Amino acid sequence: MNKKPVHWMKYSGLGIQMVVTILICLYIGEWIGKKFNYQILGTLIGVFFGLFTSLYGLIKEINN
Repeated sequence: MNKKPVHWMKYSGLGIQMVVTILICLYIGEWIGKKFNYQILGTLIGVFFGLFTSLYGLIKEINN
């Protein structure tokens, strides 16, 4: 009996990893925004940095 490799399993945790990355960057952005009294700007920068970081990790993982 020949078993086929399961390729979807190596990508199964990427969604959770993306969400965690975005949330961590969101909280860091909020903290920086509160510290410098620019909460909205800090939040936006945190979210966008988290989004780009998670997309970079996703593309890097898919290309490997």
